[in-house]
Amino acid sequence: MHSQNNMTIDRFKDDLEPHYDDLDHIVGNIIRPLIPMKKFKYFEACRFKLKAIYYIQNKIESLDSQYKKFLSLCITENALHKVSLTGDEDCYFYVPFYEALEFENLLSQGKACLDCFSKAIGSIYNKSPNNIDRLLNILKSKPKHHKIDKLLSFIKKSDRLNGVIIDPKSNEKKSIRDLISHRERIDIFFRIRLDHNTGKYLLSDGALLNMGHPEISRFPNYLVTEISAKV
Repeated sequence: MHSQNNMTIDRFKDDLEPHYDDLDHIVGNIIRPLIPMKKFKYFEACRFKLKAIYYIQNKIESLDSQYKKFLSLCITENALHKVSLTGDEDCYFYVPFYEALEFENLLSQGKACLDCFSKAIGSIYNKSPNNIDRLLNILKSKPKHHKIDKLLSFIKKSDRLNGVIIDPKSNEKKSIRDLISHRERIDIFFRIRLDHNTGKYLLSDGALLNMGHPEISRFPNYLVTEISAKV
């Protein structure tokens, strides 16, 4: 962040709320004139949720970096005994509490944003779908039109959220968000593993999501920052 002494109002705003100008322009200047106020509230809610997602994603990136620096320092100074660890001397685990908390917040906001988006688009057709699957059914039931095709193509991008905030198309599996929101805490940790060849401890590249839970789908990369970026 720039020094506040040399900060103009515009630069201060850019640092404080990055990404928001474009979003506000689309919602406030393009969508607002076309939508009745009673329906616009859904688009307004969606805008708010998107801003929350931007904010939390940045927070997760920052916390992950800070925890990594902290644990690297503990390893360098042989001070692992000063932090709360589980496991044994071959492989320790450290829980980054605040990063885990923000990750849960991100998944909740991501699901809320999808639901608001579904209601917003559904309201155009005088429907009130409360999730993305119901919105898809509504759009597919409409006569073929290039605008609907465009919407369907855009919604297709949400497939990346399967298993993260959308339940996989399988009765045996649940999304991470569903597991966290309704039943239990999922393990997030930094791994600190002893390299027996060098006698040194090696730290994971970032916080990891425990993919061993039987009810969630496995991902190719289970770094918290990578999964957060999907949202």
